[in-house]
Amino acid sequence: MNKKKILLVDDDLDIISAFEAILSNKGYDVITAYNKKDGLEKFNARLPDLAILDVMMDDEHDGFEMSREIKKTHPDLPIIMLTGISEITGVNFRAASADPDWLPADEFLDKPVNPEELVVIIEELLSKDTL
Repeated sequence: MNKKKILLVDDDLDIISAFEAILSNKGYDVITAYNKKDGLEKFNARLPDLAILDVMMDDEHDGFEMSREIKKTHPDLPIIMLTGISEITGVNFRAASADPDWLPADEFLDKPVNPEELVVIIEELLSKDTL
């Protein structure tokens, strides 16, 4: 069986390290990047099965922009957005995601992310791909 590839893009080294270890231990091939530019290059080179993107990286909209770029060419690829700004801004990203052109993501998780919850969501999203 081929390992499912997950692209993880976040500018927080601790998050990258922790989730890379957790997801690798679950049998996933984890591709990491620390910014939008590197993330898009690795996405195009490796074509992952799922992407996990931080909302804010070098620019406060990098995650949103990257999500839109991915969905233009790969509309069925599942994307999970990680955000630490929901609490600060009061924006309900789950409600905003009803408009897939504005915010094309399949799930939103508030930081700090519960690793077990993340794994469950990944498994659910990837199982939809195989149905």
